[in-house]
Amino acid sequence: MSTRVRLNCWIVAMWLWLSSLGRQYIWIRRSHAFGGLIPHFGYAARAGWRHMQVIEYVPPPKRRWTRDDFVIGFAGSYRVWHFRVLAVRRHESMAQALADHYWGRHDRPL
Repeated sequence: MSTRVRLNCWIVAMWLWLSSLGRQYIWIRRSHAFGGLIPHFGYAARAGWRHMQVIEYVPPPKRRWTRDDFVIGFAGSYRVWHFRVLAVRRHESMAQALADHYWGRHDRPL
């Protein structure tokens, strides 16, 4: 029986970011499992002009406070998201950008 390496999302995101020589993106959000008390980190990279890929290291489901998931180190899995850019628009002011963000149409093709 082999033991899996226990990592956390910050270590994985930083390793991926450093391996790209800091040219891609690291993001942070509040954790879902702990009601937003613990930050969750991920890595995002552009794949051409119209695609983006996100990699996050997530803990095993429903295994919190066990040997497999002890918050700061867990034997998790890698979740990869593939996004396609639908539109890119420029605005002269922050008010216009926010209006487009909240109420703009996002279904127009490039």
